[in-house]
Amino acid sequence: MTSPAKIEANRRNAQKSTGPTTPEGREVASRNALRHGLTAEKLVVLDEEAEDYAAHYEATRAALAPGDEVEEQLVERIALAGWRLRRAGRAEAAIVSWHQKEEASRNERFGPAFGFALGDMSALMRYEAAIERSFQRAHVMLERRQARRRGEDVAAPIAVQIEGLPVGAADG
Repeated sequence: MTSPAKIEANRRNAQKSTGPTTPEGREVASRNALRHGLTAEKLVVLDEEAEDYAAHYEATRAALAPGDEVEEQLVERIALAGWRLRRAGRAEAAIVSWHQKEEASRNERFGPAFGFALGDMSALMRYEAAIERSFQRAHVMLERRQARRRGEDVAAPIAVQIEGLPVGAADG
């Protein structure tokens, strides 16, 4: 059990540790946990510009021509997933570039960092796959909805459950 003196000392120390106080310091600290931006709450991060996202969104919207609020939401999801897929591509290129620069000395000086970057690539690929699935689902939903709006017959979606495949059978 923690002694009362220790608790009081912790309280005194906590009063001294208030974090950044300037707007600039708070902005820097707000990005402390940001690594690749694929799960970021903010729409525009790292080296991106809000104007670039706005142009991307408008181009996506113009190409997909939503006809109502639901289609508008699907287009918004598609635009966001597309934006994050671009971000994933840039993150992957940065990791590969880092590896190329450090290849010669990785065993001598950067062994742990090399493994860390490979871990980043693995996580990046998982996030990228999830974003790609989200993009595809929204796109299919939008196409189906637009086809119905045009009066076209739209077949019910097909769901297939596969069980009993041996491990590795689907790999080729």
